[in-house]
Amino acid sequence: MRTRLSSGRQGFTLVELLVVIAIIGVLVALLLPAVQAAREAARRMQCTNNLKNIALAQHNYHDTYKAFAVSSSWSRRGPGGDRMDEAFSEKVGLLPFLELQSNYDATNHRIRPYDAWGWNGVDNVLTQSARLPIFMCPSSANEQRNGIANFTYAINTGTSHKKHLINSQNTNVPRSNGMSTFMRLDLRRPYGDPWRDHTMDPRDAAVNFASITDGSSNTAFYSEFCISDTSKVDVREKGDLKYMVVNHWATGNNTSEMRLNCLTTGGLDPNNPTYNPGPRDNGRWQMRGASWAWSFMGVGSGYSHNMMPNEFSCHIFSGGDDWYGRNMMAAGSEHPGAVNVAMGDASVDNVSDSVDTNVWWALGTRNGGKGQ
Repeated sequence: MRTRLSSGRQGFTLVELLVVIAIIGVLVALLLPAVQAAREAARRMQCTNNLKNIALAQHNYHDTYKAFAVSSSWSRRGPGGDRMDEAFSEKVGLLPFLELQSNYDATNHRIRPYDAWGWNGVDNVLTQSARLPIFMCPSSANEQRNGIANFTYAINTGTSHKKHLINSQNTNVPRSNGMSTFMRLDLRRPYGDPWRDHTMDPRDAAVNFASITDGSSNTAFYSEFCISDTSKVDVREKGDLKYMVVNHWATGNNTSEMRLNCLTTGGLDPNNPTYNPGPRDNGRWQMRGASWAWSFMGVGSGYSHNMMPNEFSCHIFSGGDDWYGRNMMAAGSEHPGAVNVAMGDASVDNVSDSVDTNVWWALGTRNGGKGQ
């Protein structure tokens, strides 16, 4: 008996297979940006939550100590001597209010903070070399020193002057008119002596809610910044301005002049965005984002409202040393077109890169009134 063979097709032709593959490729191309956007939205939400929790920790610290946590700078030991003993950032004081009491308890508060660069030896290495997620934006793409002790959130040190606009002169420059307090320890005094911990410039007394005369909802508390790609050793290779920090000490009679001096003399001309080989030290961008427990400006413990969001950064502005709040480091983020900013009332705003300069400067000062 003869069997009749089926005349139906048994598979796809090559052309049909290629068409199916092409369709799948198109679908993937359409879906991938949506997936990436969803992931970035989740990371930005986590970043927002981190900033909110840090601001709330400051509120709880204030409830306990009647002032916000203080960053300590150079210590004095002996006649005019400078040391880094107890030069902790405010983040160390906030640990108990961030459910990190064990980290705080294990800290030796009479020696130096841990520094991934080794300036402070290996003091507090066990408790402060950890990379704590609460201090890191999950969108951060780069690392310092293999991620050891990295952080991307900084406290607002304000603006260089209360007078912002060009032609408005203001020579009474505060160490900080933002939300930060940078204090110089006097280790010549015995431990427990109240004057040991209160050798602050009278222009920069401890900040509390009463000193925020512009209102806590109108004053920036914390923002984020970008860690630079340390594999690119020349500042010209950094690409985006937000990754650039040069060792320039800006000068000027008001906030506008300080900013323009940073941009033009420090590295870039805003009217001619090509590299200008001004004074620079590549070590500055190699330091920012390392050692969350250390208060030194170079590691980025504070950020400035002199510079606009995601703009080029200089080290500090002239008129004092770089262990206080005189930095010129811009806020920056890996979030497209904006930075997250925690306000004094612990709300978090997403501020556009194109924010008006006067608005940004006003947000940076706690006591600027109507601004100038």
